Amino acid sequence: MDRIFAAAFQGLFVYLGLALAFAVLAGVLRSPRFKGWRGERAVQAAIRRHLNPMIYVDVHNVTLPTPDRGSTQIDHLIFSPYGLFVLETKNYQGWIFGTEKQREWTQQMFRKRSRFQNPLRQNYKHLKTLQSLLDIAPEHLHSVIVFVGGCEFKTEMPPQVTRGLGFVGHIQSVVQPVWSPEHMQALLDKLEEVRLQPGRATDRRHVAHVRQLQAASKARKPRLEPAAEAAAQRVEPPAPEGVDSPPEPVMSAPPSAAVDRDLSAQVQSAPPAVAAPVSLADAAPEAAEPVWPGRGDAVPACPQCEWPLRKLLMRRGPLAGQAIWRCTNAVACSFVHGEQVLAQASETAEQ
Repeated sequence: MDRIFAAAFQGLFVYLGLALAFAVLAGVLRSPRFKGWRGERAVQAAIRRHLNPMIYVDVHNVTLPTPDRGSTQIDHLIFSPYGLFVLETKNYQGWIFGTEKQREWTQQMFRKRSRFQNPLRQNYKHLKTLQSLLDIAPEHLHSVIVFVGGCEFKTEMPPQVTRGLGFVGHIQSVVQPVWSPEHMQALLDKLEEVRLQPGRATDRRHVAHVRQLQAASKARKPRLEPAAEAAAQRVEPPAPEGVDSPPEPVMSAPPSAAVDRDLSAQVQSAPPAVAAPVSLADAAPEAAEPVWPGRGDAVPACPQCEWPLRKLLMRRGPLAGQAIWRCTNAVACSFVHGEQVLAQASETAEQ
């Protein structure tokens, strides 16, 4: 019996060990660092498979010093008689949204959205560093962004932003020679002199420098106050359906703007008609739709956000059979009041 239990426990430990190993392996395979490395390897293989090595000389994972005593890392450099191509690789899935001048682009996977730095802006720093260290004219530097991993562009991209093997055709489309073979070899020799020594130590220092820059960027980023954020997110009321050019929904022809303000203050300060809480799940629109401006009398406007109010008829609960008014701007406004409250406020305003 003891031997049976010992064998069972031994088998259990083996299964637990295998499960733990698979969990660790799955975490590594899903990590952004591994995805980036795999994307760079795929691009490196495509370069050597589709570009003539007698014309295009490729260098990979180049770390260069920057004037701020930091470093910048370039995925791929391709030297050619037609100029220097600087490649930035992105391994992404899902939909990609972005424009050339946006600071950040968006990746959408099903319902999850995440933002990442505009790779064109990221590669611009690489171009400026190469221009300074190798003394290359800016017109001889070509920025190329390579997306791999089955992503799909949902916005129009510049020609230098490619997907899959599209970067090969983009590089081959540049056919104007600008360098002699001797000059190209001199640039390659100079790159080997100025680049930081490849290795884990250089990679660790570069990662630490990038994290410092990210922390400093977050510290400099201004944060809006809650009131300012609400004002920035506020949108105008939608135009009513069925009207070609409707005016904004307002109260029916007040003599002055002061009457609107007085009425709004009275409606907000008036107590509700009943003490029972209003459940909008028990409310339903009345059979007759509210009348919009241009169709007849104007519907009341919300005293908080000036959106039009909608009349609802309670079906269940303590307010069954009674009518309430609710703001149509349900996303940003929670104004709800009984019909009697608005009627009393309107009578007070008329007196």
